[in-house]
Amino acid sequence: MTTGWIIAFGLATLLVAGLSLYLGRLLRLLQQQKQQQQADVQKKNAYLFESIDLIARAMQEGQCELSEGALRIWVLLDHLQLGQKPEARTQYPALFQMYEVVKDMPTHQARKERDKKEIRHLDHIRQQAEINLKDAILADVGTLLDWLKKAA
Repeated sequence: MTTGWIIAFGLATLLVAGLSLYLGRLLRLLQQQKQQQQADVQKKNAYLFESIDLIARAMQEGQCELSEGALRIWVLLDHLQLGQKPEARTQYPALFQMYEVVKDMPTHQARKERDKKEIRHLDHIRQQAEINLKDAILADVGTLLDWLKKAA
């Protein structure tokens, strides 16, 4: 019986060693996967930072309509994956207000399919909001650019 116990103990030891090696391999793969995910998030955030910066500067220089810039920036801010993400509604209230005005307005093909009178009315609403919020939006854009410098 001692020989049987020795063989059983030997097989059990081999089994535990094999499972330990397999577990170690799985943990290493998991760690590599997490590192790859972090690198992907950093790469995506860098792209988003660059895009936000480009749009914000274009808004400051008058190369991009304030409504279009606010809409695009808002969507990009929403996609950022940060531990300390700014509360955009309170930190950039004019951008948020402009986004709220234009977010449901039709674009591209949907705009072409609408009645011209309705489109003129929507354009008037958008243009009035741009006029009324211009200074506040540009101030928000400056604040956003300052934040981007610190966060990047």
